[in-house]
Amino acid sequence: MADNETERASVGSSLAPVPVDVDNPLDVLEHEHLRQKWLCDVLETIADGLPGKLEAALAKTAVDILKTEAPLHHEQEETCLFPLLTQRAQPEDNIEAVIRQLTREHLADDTYSSDLIHLLEEMAEGNRPINPEMAGYMIRGFLESYRRHIAFEDLVILPLARSRLTDCDLNKLHSCMQECQRRIGNHQN
Repeated sequence: MADNETERASVGSSLAPVPVDVDNPLDVLEHEHLRQKWLCDVLETIADGLPGKLEAALAKTAVDILKTEAPLHHEQEETCLFPLLTQRAQPEDNIEAVIRQLTREHLADDTYSSDLIHLLEEMAEGNRPINPEMAGYMIRGFLESYRRHIAFEDLVILPLARSRLTDCDLNKLHSCMQECQRRIGNHQN
């Protein structure tokens, strides 16, 4: 198998379970970032296959993640993590500006993903994009922005949270994230 085919075969399988301490909400968020990175790999595989190959199964997987996991993750960060970080951050952290930027990016990602979901749903049903080049461009635009966003959170937000949040904060974060999951999970069903 050629390198690209090997890469695509590994992307086509689900993300292997990674041990995660579900009691540590920062580990959960970090694990969710791994899932989002995997989503970007899936999207890249879809874009790489255009115009010739239609990756219907991968498109369905991407739709499922974009509709469920991504909105939940954004909600958990904005509702649970960001307020705690705002309380604990030091002036030199410049956290208000950082959080404003990340919140804007979440909104942009959510807006962009609704159009992307429509495209991917069509592909998941076996329909080829009318304009495959434009579809590939659209998919790549999203995944490149999303990768940058995740990398920033991995390099700045999670380390800051690990250094600033107290055990009490982590317990609050854990409870809040579970509540988001219940609320959004009930809304999606």
